[in-house]
Parts: sequence; structure tokens; C-alpha cells
Amino acid sequence: MPELEPQTEPTPSAPEPQAPGPGGGHPSPLATDIAEAPAEKASLPPTPKRAVTAILIMRFGNTFAAMLPALVALPLIMEKIAPDNKEMALGIATGITAFGGMILAPLCGALSDRTTSRFGMRRPGLALGSAMASVGLVCLGLAGSLPAVYVALILLAGGQAMTNASHGAMTPDSIPEHTRGRVVGFESMLGLLAALIAGIMGPQFIGNQFMMAAGGLPLLVLTSVIGIWIYHDRRLSPEDVPDQPLVRTVARAYVFNPKSAPDFSWVWLSRLLVTFGIAFTGSFAVYFLTDHLEVSKGDLPSLMSANNVLSMLGALIGTVVGSFVTDRVRSRKPLVMISALMLAAGSVVVAYTPSVPFFFIGSALIALATGFFIPTDGVLVMSVLPGGDKDVAKYMSLFVIADQLPRSIGPMLAPAILALGGMTALGGYPLLYLVGGVIAILGGVVVRQVRAAV
Repeated sequence: MPELEPQTEPTPSAPEPQAPGPGGGHPSPLATDIAEAPAEKASLPPTPKRAVTAILIMRFGNTFAAMLPALVALPLIMEKIAPDNKEMALGIATGITAFGGMILAPLCGALSDRTTSRFGMRRPGLALGSAMASVGLVCLGLAGSLPAVYVALILLAGGQAMTNASHGAMTPDSIPEHTRGRVVGFESMLGLLAALIAGIMGPQFIGNQFMMAAGGLPLLVLTSVIGIWIYHDRRLSPEDVPDQPLVRTVARAYVFNPKSAPDFSWVWLSRLLVTFGIAFTGSFAVYFLTDHLEVSKGDLPSLMSANNVLSMLGALIGTVVGSFVTDRVRSRKPLVMISALMLAAGSVVVAYTPSVPFFFIGSALIALATGFFIPTDGVLVMSVLPGGDKDVAKYMSLFVIADQLPRSIGPMLAPAILALGGMTALGGYPLLYLVGGVIAILGGVVVRQVRAAV
């Protein structure tokens, strides 16, 4: 295990790896019981406030800066630059953003795990990633052609991948297991808040391409500087870095043996399946209202606003409840199944809804399940990372694929399900929601294969 150099002031370090449990490389049931026993609560390691602050503020600034162009700027820029081909141009642009980050994330994570800078393991990636993303935002704001837009998005995707790989490792590096759920939950809530603010502020900049694209740049720079400055980073000795060529390091970033890390593999597959369920049930609300419930275009804006508010409240409540519950239970696996069952229940309500109010209830239940799933699954992921603390960023980044792949290809697979549903009495969109619920339940079942007591 890599040795951590002494820090300038005493701060809590990541929990020492426990003796392997049945799944290998995980805390034993005895260790988990001790951590949760009320009588031993006073002996639990304190949560470093500076690390929590750094994690939260950097998530807020990074999400706001990324969502501002995604929600507002890109469609309008494409309409301005390529008015006759805006749909295809926007599709390519969103593909670069989604797949670019997904492909680069494991590589950036592997490099972060082997960074021996005197500034720490994560700080260099945070700094370089924020700088690259900033350049991408500026280039996007100044772009006057499609190639320029695509280059800007490649820079932005690379910067985001580098930042997120290092940022994703900060919680397992620094936060004790007994408070990780709350940290992950509050991080998720700040991400939602940042996206909401970006969605409100973005339209105010219509007509000013630079502000639409790079309006979040000052906040990104400010939160990055503060977060990097206050965070007490791990330090890796050069002697603890595997002696292997860079090419092999790059190749190994995308490879792991499921047989040597079965618990990790089952949790990865579980997230993939549940996220597919979320993608199928969360992307077609507008079309369900107009095509299935036959809502008029005049009524649609107010109904969508009401649905968005209810969904936001549901996600917020689910995240808060999940954050605190997951820090107080011995095993998170049943909580993942509860999330999947709630999502499936919401899907059934929507699929068989006779009216808009029932649609609202089902959508709110789906949002509640999604919010509950985020901190629950997030902490479970950190509990099954292979290799102790040697490859934290790499394996955390591999979960980006499980999270982003369904969101990227789910809408591409949906038309086939809609076509199949159109040949039945149920209808296309109800069938899509039911399929999403079934897939989510499969994700809850799969996670039960995890053998470690986590």
C-alpha cells in the first residue's frame, strides 16, 4: 500500500483498509458492526471540514460552468452557425461531450493514482482540468464555425474528465465511511442547485454567445482555487508507483478482471441497469404528456413547470433521506433494491395513469427513487473499490461509464421499444416506462450478488 507522507497539520486520513471480507478487499462485518455501534460512536474518526468544503464548493462551481453552455448555449450556437443542419451539428456536439468525458475518465483516473507531485495526488489533476475546461469555455464563447465549436468541446470534455477523476477520488481519500453518505448526498444536491441556477440564468444571456458559454467561468476559477488551496491532499512516494511503461498504464486504465473483483463488477452492473431505468423513465415526459395524454400545446408549459418542480422536490427529499439512512445502516445493498422498487412503482403509476395528476405522482415517485439511489449507490461504490487505496481514482472513474453510457445510448434504444409498444394495446410510452422499471429492478437484484458486508 502506498505510504502517505506526513501533512503539515494533523488531519484525518482515509480509513485504513480492513481485513478482507468474503468478497475480497472489503471491510469485514465485524469492522462494520463496530463502526455503527452507538457505544463506539465517540471512537469514530472525525470528518475533516476542510475536505468537505473543498468537495462541495468545487462540485457547485464545476457543475454550474458545465451546465450553462449545455442547457442554453449549444443549441443557440448551432442554430447561428449551422442553421440548415443544426440538428445533426447539435447531435455531434452532445456526443463529443458525453462520450469524450466517458472515454477519458478512466485514463485521467489512472494518471491521478500515479501522480507523485509534491502538491499531492489530486491537486494537479484538479488544477490542470479546471484550466483546460476554462480554455474550452472561452473557445466555445468565441467560436464562429463548427470545427471551432468541436475543438472547444473536446477541450471542455478533457478538462471535465481530468477534474472529475481527481474530484471523484477526494471523498474515498478523505471522508470516513460513516459520513460519506451525507457528503455524497449534499454534493448531489449542490449539483442539482447549480444546474437549476444555470437553467434560470442562461436565458438572460441570449444574444451574447460569450456569456452564454463562459458565464460560469469566474465561479469555476474561484471555487477551484479555493478548493485546491484548502484541501489536504494525499502524497504518493515515487517508490510506490508501479514500474511500468506509460503505454501499459494507459491500457490498464480501461481494464479490470471481473473475477478478481467480483463485488466491484456486480455494483458496476447494478448502477448500469438502474441508470438505464432512470434514463428510460426520465427523458420522455414531454412526449408522454402530448402523445399519450393528449395535452394541448397551450397547457404544456404550465404542466411541465409543475412536473419539474415536483420532480425537483422529490429528488431533493430522496437525496436527503438517502444521505442520512445510508450512513446509519450496516448494509447498503437493500437500499439499492428499495430505490429500484420505488422507481418501478413510479413507472407503473405513469404507465397506467388515467390523467395528468396521476402522471405527476408517478414522476415524483421516480424522482424520489433517483434521489434516494444517488447517495446509497455512491457509498456502496466506495466500499467495493479493488486494490485498497492504490487505484481509487481509476475505479471511481470506471463508474462514470456505468453512469453515462445508459444516458447516452438509452434515448437511442427507446424508439425500438416505442415501436414495439405501438403494436400493443398498452401503447409505446407506457411500455417504455414499464421496461425502465423492470430494468431498474434487475439492477436491484444484481447488487444482491455482492458478498461483502457493505
